[in-house]
Parts: sequence; C-alpha cells; structure tokens
Amino acid sequence: MSVAGGDPPTARASHTCPSAPATAGAGLLGVLGPDGKIHNLRTPMTVDADFLNAAKTAGPPEARMRFTGTCQTSGCAQWTGSRCGVIDRAMAALQAHATPDLPPCTIRATCRWFAQSGPKACPTCALIVTDTRLAAE
Repeated sequence: MSVAGGDPPTARASHTCPSAPATAGAGLLGVLGPDGKIHNLRTPMTVDADFLNAAKTAGPPEARMRFTGTCQTSGCAQWTGSRCGVIDRAMAALQAHATPDLPPCTIRATCRWFAQSGPKACPTCALIVTDTRLAAE
C-alpha cells in the first residue's frame, strides 16, 4: 500500500486520472458494488502485477474496479484539448448535481474530474465503470 502525499493541490505538477487502465503501479480507487456504484477505498492502495494477474482471472479488472494514474492530458483519447471529456459527458447525460455529503475519496485533492467540475463530479464518478465489456456480453 502507498499513502498519498500531503502537498496541496496547487503544489502538484499534474492531476490524477480517476479512470486509468489497470496497470502495475496504478492506484485502486474503488470496487463496483452490487448496487452498480463504485465504492471508494478509504485508504490508498497501489496494485502490483500479482494483484492484476489474479484479478484478470475473473475478466477485465476495469469492469469491476476503478484505477487511478497520472492524467495523460493530450496523450489520452478522452482529452478534449482542455479537459477530460469523460466526466463532462457523464455529467451531461446524468444531469448531475452536487450532493451535500461527498463520498470518501483518496484522490480528491489531485483528481482531474474534481478540478474541472468541483463537488458535482463526485456523485457521477461513482457511476462510471471504466470497462463495460462484461456488461455488453
């Protein structure tokens, strides 16, 4: 397990992607619950190759878990040129509104989606599953 640093968001050089691929060294943000929502971990966890190999035996890990990594900005297909399009599209589709009680989140201080949309991103974030291949089959 790794613990996130205590730097304020303005001191960080980059943002954290809350929907990164499952790769060794990625953070595990949360797990898909029976209610169809991502339930965030309360303690930061970094995954390794052994964890991912075990997780892959049940299908794509991204279909059941959400991972974090460094936001790749223009290196990501979801980048619109100035922001991440994932949360914008999801919030528009769900017509998301801020909730008074934000769910626990280990990356909020550096989260790309929170930096773009503030607290309104959080309830929508819980509904986003990175890989839906299993759901389509």
